[in-house]
Amino acid sequence: MKQRVQALIKNVKILLKDAKGSMREEIQLIDALQRLGVAYHFEQEINEALCFINTTSSSGHHSYTDDDLHFVALRFRLLRQHHYYVSPDVFNQFMDDKGKFKEEMSSDLNGLLSLYEAAYLGIHGDDQLDEAIDFTRSHLQSHAKHIGPRLARKVKHALETPLRRRMSRLNARLYISIYEEDIETRNDVVLELAKLGFHILQLLHREEVKMISMWWKDLGAPIKLTFAGDRIVELYFWILGVYFEPHYSRGRMMMAKVIAMLSLMDDTYDSYGIMAELQHFTDAIQRWELKAADEMEECVRVVFLAIYQIVGELEDEVLKDGELYRIDYIKREFEKMAIAWLEEAKWRGECYVPSLAKHLDLSIKTTGYHALPCVSFLGMGEIAGKQSFDWATSFPQISIDISMICRLMDDVVGYEKKMERKHVVSTIYCCMNEFGDTLEEA
Repeated sequence: MKQRVQALIKNVKILLKDAKGSMREEIQLIDALQRLGVAYHFEQEINEALCFINTTSSSGHHSYTDDDLHFVALRFRLLRQHHYYVSPDVFNQFMDDKGKFKEEMSSDLNGLLSLYEAAYLGIHGDDQLDEAIDFTRSHLQSHAKHIGPRLARKVKHALETPLRRRMSRLNARLYISIYEEDIETRNDVVLELAKLGFHILQLLHREEVKMISMWWKDLGAPIKLTFAGDRIVELYFWILGVYFEPHYSRGRMMMAKVIAMLSLMDDTYDSYGIMAELQHFTDAIQRWELKAADEMEECVRVVFLAIYQIVGELEDEVLKDGELYRIDYIKREFEKMAIAWLEEAKWRGECYVPSLAKHLDLSIKTTGYHALPCVSFLGMGEIAGKQSFDWATSFPQISIDISMICRLMDDVVGYEKKMERKHVVSTIYCCMNEFGDTLEEA
């Protein structure tokens, strides 16, 4: 199968080369490769192609008609996905004097789908794209009732979750069957590569989750720490949303172990330890002294020794690459997380209800999200250097925003569960307490 995949990769590279004379063909092929989850085989070719398309388009020399909504939107999305800025003004020609999309555009189903997906790459100030989401969603929902099952499935797939927000592996699995049914435009070489490539990569992912599950079982956490969540497969699956490519296998395994340890720590602070034990545990994390475990209660000692062991294993791993400095960053993240979780535990122990602002200031840190970029860089080799670790651990604005989204969504979904436990304050409770909001308002 791997030999066949290598032959198919060569054939697709020829297809990409042959498509250079037609921007229309080139864009469609790149889009298919990305949606089918095999674009990582052709990173250099795709980057070069999009660089040329961006340069050509910027200079005004187009090899497709500008009144084709489908290709204007598809080109816009592909270029923005690859960090080229394309002005939303390219869509002005499809809008009337009032800033609304012309009604005649509503009959162009392919154009609507492409515009819908492109609109989700909007940034602040892209008013045309805000309008595009409303326009396309309304008309796509209307079209779905009157088109054939193949197109209806494609529309439903898009409306359910836009491409920009989908997990790439799941989207690839879904899109393979959609692409296969598209007899008029599909390429059988690309389709075969997508099917074989997905299967081979899935075998690797299965092997990884098997290894990580065995490691977790050998650690004894599910038996010794009954208060902790047994979430190892869920955590591994989450990592596939970060990077799924085969060359990041090492990074996934390392990341899975660190996240598992952070999850254990979270459960220890949240559901198990008393304040004196948690204070001692936090102090031990700050010092990284193995002998500190001798004075710990059994369950807390199991967690501390597991963390100490994993950090040691990771240290041996990165030492092979001469990148020992990375472990210092990971240790600092454990230390910061321990301090934040301890503060949250103190609030719980004192039955303290903070203001919403004060609660958010702490609770966005206890999501642990700010630590994950640093962890994800750990096994990525030369791609991430010291500068990347410095940036990731500085709690940049993007990490603050992601942590905020995580905290708010987590508190909304888990509100009732949190209220069942002794004095666990959430953002919802803080809103109700501080502003007199009803539960629904909060």
